[in-house]
Amino acid sequence: MALLLNCSVCQHQLVDPVTLSCGFTVCLTCLPSQEEFQRSTFVCPVKQCNKETHLFGPNLYLDNCISQIIKLEQPDAQNITESLQCSIGNHLLQFPITSHCGHSFCKLCVLQYKISNDSCKKCQKRLPSYQFIQHQPPTLILQQVLLAYNQNQAPQTDNIAAANHISNMSISFDPSSNASYKAIPIFLTDFAVLPSQKLRIPIYSEPHRTFFINSLLNCKELQSLCFGIVSRDKANHKGRFGTMVKINSVEQRGNDLVIDVVGLDRFQVTSVLRETDDFLQADLEIKFEDQQDLLSASNSHWIDHRQQAVVKQLPSKTDSRLPPSPDSPMEDVVATVPTLPSSPPAEPVIYTPAIKLSNRIHDFISDLAHSTPSISFCSAIEGLLGPVWLESVQGLHGTLPAADNAVAMCWWSAVVLPVSNTDRYHLLATESLQDRLDIILSWIDDLKFQWGNCRRTVINSAAKVGQ
Repeated sequence: MALLLNCSVCQHQLVDPVTLSCGFTVCLTCLPSQEEFQRSTFVCPVKQCNKETHLFGPNLYLDNCISQIIKLEQPDAQNITESLQCSIGNHLLQFPITSHCGHSFCKLCVLQYKISNDSCKKCQKRLPSYQFIQHQPPTLILQQVLLAYNQNQAPQTDNIAAANHISNMSISFDPSSNASYKAIPIFLTDFAVLPSQKLRIPIYSEPHRTFFINSLLNCKELQSLCFGIVSRDKANHKGRFGTMVKINSVEQRGNDLVIDVVGLDRFQVTSVLRETDDFLQADLEIKFEDQQDLLSASNSHWIDHRQQAVVKQLPSKTDSRLPPSPDSPMEDVVATVPTLPSSPPAEPVIYTPAIKLSNRIHDFISDLAHSTPSISFCSAIEGLLGPVWLESVQGLHGTLPAADNAVAMCWWSAVVLPVSNTDRYHLLATESLQDRLDIILSWIDDLKFQWGNCRRTVINSAAKVGQ
């Protein structure tokens, strides 16, 4: 155990340990001087660190959990278990992260705790923002200690207080896991939310807030909180399709909340247990994408690999790192210049029917993006869209996926194309990827026809004026 408790800078056993927001723990004396903290730039003392920003400040606090472990003269199962407890969930730490105040919690526990509480449960110092916590890496030493502890000594459940579960419900987006879930609370909205779609949801009333908190689902493989959304309909919701969304950030505005989410996988309601005007409690089944339609199998969700384009980044500050406030995001927001993935991609691709359809959609988007803005009417689309349009939609919905990433292309194009909510729900309820891509291509044909009619109308009107 002692070998794990070494400083990431001097490599000696930790003395007065401080855990940085990059996940590394160092001796207090290995940190920069107070003078350097007062400067406008800061460089992490850990050579292995590749984070652009840190939650640094002149007032640093010792890591409480690691300090307790170091002080143990004769570690045994009971006192190590007590040291590795999450005080929010009241159970052994899982994916531990350490706040700047020096206290460690399970990531999922503190994410849900942050929604209703702005202060650390242990010391009442202000917690970082939800977005910062969401992107914070685990505390490396605690991860290693937990791994060694679980391998050598099973936890003594008699010595662990009863777990105070932050959420009683969990969900998995691993296709090999159970896809059916019972009695899941679901939000009702006025429109269909699609996979990969980004959305901002305001929560104003107290009943709305209570239901939102009670409907949160833990996803361990993503280390995120999720919940389900179904479009509101006067008919019975049994058989209706919805989308599981992941929470990216939570903004507190007095007693109100503003939740930023992104769509993940579709689900279908199999049985309705309870229903109100705004909420639903139902059994559901997750509708995973077919493995042959995905570019590659991965432990991460497919949405994390949807942006295959090479994005040109502005020069980053590699040796000058600004100390953000506790509400700053984990990493700097890097400005990007919209670029189009090559089509077809450089690496050999097996062109399935779905990928062929995806290439046609990609070519259409590329044509729109490369059209030259003009006041003339020499083509159906010239001057209507162009690179400004692509830059705008990529800023809102993420980079245009590569042409061979048919799943991502399906949902990305469905979000950006101007179609009705009814059309979007019809797409959400369509099982086959190939059929979904055919629907999108039919939308494109309709748009081309409409633009053609507009062009002819304008030309005829201009001709009459000229007469």
